[in-house]
Amino acid sequence: MTNQEMTRRSVLKGGAALAGTLAMGSRAWGVPPIPEERPVLVVFWLNGGPAGLFNSADSFLAKGTFGVTTTNVRALENGLYVDAGSLGALPPAATAHMASINFRHGILRPHEKARAAVLETGPRSQLLRVAAVMPAVPDAAVRCAVVNRLGLPVGVDSTPPAEGGATLEPVVDFGEMSRRLGSERFAEVCEAYHASRVSGAIDDQHSTFAAVESLIHAGASVIFTQPAFTGRPDRQFDTHGDDAGVAARQVMAPITPSLAMFLDRVLALPGRNVVTLLAGEFSRTVPESDHEPGGTATVIGKHVKTGTAGPQAPDGSPPAGAPSPEGLWAYVSAALRLPSAPFGRNPSPELVA
Repeated sequence: MTNQEMTRRSVLKGGAALAGTLAMGSRAWGVPPIPEERPVLVVFWLNGGPAGLFNSADSFLAKGTFGVTTTNVRALENGLYVDAGSLGALPPAATAHMASINFRHGILRPHEKARAAVLETGPRSQLLRVAAVMPAVPDAAVRCAVVNRLGLPVGVDSTPPAEGGATLEPVVDFGEMSRRLGSERFAEVCEAYHASRVSGAIDDQHSTFAAVESLIHAGASVIFTQPAFTGRPDRQFDTHGDDAGVAARQVMAPITPSLAMFLDRVLALPGRNVVTLLAGEFSRTVPESDHEPGGTATVIGKHVKTGTAGPQAPDGSPPAGAPSPEGLWAYVSAALRLPSAPFGRNPSPELVA
């Protein structure tokens, strides 16, 4: 062995030993190790509750309910069947890392109570519980953002107790984003979503998606928003009597192109583990598209394994063994690779890569 080879091997061994020592020291001092990819959670709230045709399409194929046919369904992997025109039209980086996760809260009415069952536990905010255990970003202006003028859905507390110093912070205009990102980068983000920078207000779908991505670049840990500006302002996906799924698809259609652009961009970000959660308070029944006592969320992220935790029943209900909403948040925490498990055991470990 040459002296050069010995020197190189010694350096490598020394570096590995130093890394191990630092890691042991971090654990001993109670300092969490620096993650290779900083986790970011984005919640797109589908207010009113989306029909299962989007992420459990095979449940309705046999009878053609919600307008599901062999021509508008896309089969992904591990039993996941999605609506071809919406979730099935997302970029390969998303469809290769997409899971449907069921939850059951047992509430049929009202919307306000069901929303609280998903987004809160007692007085505590699930969003803040996630933000509290995320690694701190030193210069982040916002840790847990609520984006656009729609804010939180009715029934959810906008001022819950802080968790680990994190609070819910409304972001209703672009404010200092241009300065924080740099005017050139900010302009590029806005252009990607066809968002006008003439008005500083975040009051439509285009500005909403531009703001969400801008907040990711600015260091936010958790971002919540309602992306739908069609349908009833207070419950856009509350599509009663929609047995053919026409109304549900009409609400989702304008969201899909922006969502596809967003996922294509953020899943490719180096040093970030962006997990996107699409959820609402209910799924819809068959017939009448009424309320089910639970729902099925869609989760997309780098460490999500494509598949389903279980298809919905043909009547639109989540499977009988579906966990409480805490189980959904436990799964999301696992996909984020959080340093701790604030919601307990992940009920679907087979769907995390």
